[in-house]
Amino acid sequence: MATLPSSSPSPTGSPPPGELAGARPHGLPDRGVPVERVLAELAGLCADDHDYRDGTVFNSICSTPLPVAEQVFAAHQQSNMGDNRIFPSLPRAEAEVTAMLADLMDGPGAAGVATSGGTEANLLAVLAALRHHRARFGAGAPARVLMGDSAHFSFDKIAALLAVEVVRVPSDERLRVDTGRLLPLVTPETALVVATAGSSESGAVDDVPAIAAHASALGVPVHVDAATGGFLVPFARELGDDLPAIGFGVDGVSSITLDPHKYGGAPIPAGHVLFRDPGAPDALRTSSHYRGTLDHHALLGTRPGGALLATWAALRAQGRSGYRASVAGLWERRALLVRLLTEAGFEVAPRPELTVVTVRHPSPEKLVDALEERGLIASVARRLGLLRLVVHWHQSERQLRGLVTALAEVDGGRP
Repeated sequence: MATLPSSSPSPTGSPPPGELAGARPHGLPDRGVPVERVLAELAGLCADDHDYRDGTVFNSICSTPLPVAEQVFAAHQQSNMGDNRIFPSLPRAEAEVTAMLADLMDGPGAAGVATSGGTEANLLAVLAALRHHRARFGAGAPARVLMGDSAHFSFDKIAALLAVEVVRVPSDERLRVDTGRLLPLVTPETALVVATAGSSESGAVDDVPAIAAHASALGVPVHVDAATGGFLVPFARELGDDLPAIGFGVDGVSSITLDPHKYGGAPIPAGHVLFRDPGAPDALRTSSHYRGTLDHHALLGTRPGGALLATWAALRAQGRSGYRASVAGLWERRALLVRLLTEAGFEVAPRPELTVVTVRHPSPEKLVDALEERGLIASVARRLGLLRLVVHWHQSERQLRGLVTALAEVDGGRP
């Protein structure tokens, strides 16, 4: 069994491209710069970067990949998923990764498309639903996509790209979509309902079975965005957690987003979208111009096959028991963090469901800024007004204790 290895926006938002602190853009040099100097300049460029393993990162759902995934990714830098004739391994690997992820999501026989991450996977799911909707109701029919206000901001990007109307529904007290408000809005003409299995802001998991039962009775497809929770919820349920089912074992779930580069141990960029109907990806087909080259189903053309092969390696090396053990370890870290925060006088609310721990505080922005002055990266869920801390396998007990100690020290100076 393989073992998993042990940046948030500022309150005022991120600076525009080209205006990052310390950025000094250079034009293309007339002559090549000696490699030694290039590497030295690069070291300077990256000098302020954090390493997941250095005990300073407490805001990220991504982390250091499995060692085997790093090794495979480095060995296959030239692999291009856009050319199956040069790299016939890649469509085979995509099929095998799809089969493994479909098994994880209780959907043997499901179809899948490898993507760059959750944003592209969500885009493809909405696009497939939109084209299905147009086939049923006509090209000019309004296409409403319903979701909770905790749904990922990738859907705001999608609404800017596709002819869909995104309708966001308020959350309940646990920061899940309020099904009492969502379900009455679903009609047979709704194009898609999105359920979130692990909000990136709070880790909240929507009631997928209730949403899917209601929507499917009206003939409306349900997409589950499990980019955050796809490698957490199934194993947490196996460990006895009272979390809702999120996979194809739930009648009515038509598609699922997964992000192996989060808790799956794969390198960035590694995402995947699954479809219950094996024929669903046909709605995404773009014909290739070249004889012998496979048609495309993803948004990107030329894209790194090394990430897909590394995902394949991570899934094979870790297996169900490895992921289950990793989730058990994450849950132990989460319990420790919650206990330390509570003992230090902080209010953890609501009760965390996955790996995101949120804290109610009158000035979460000041806390995060003060932590960053100490070299520690946390975040603020700006829409919720909560301090947001993320538990991951790159953190040790000592580092979590150090985080809470620093929080208590900077909080002691508040007015």
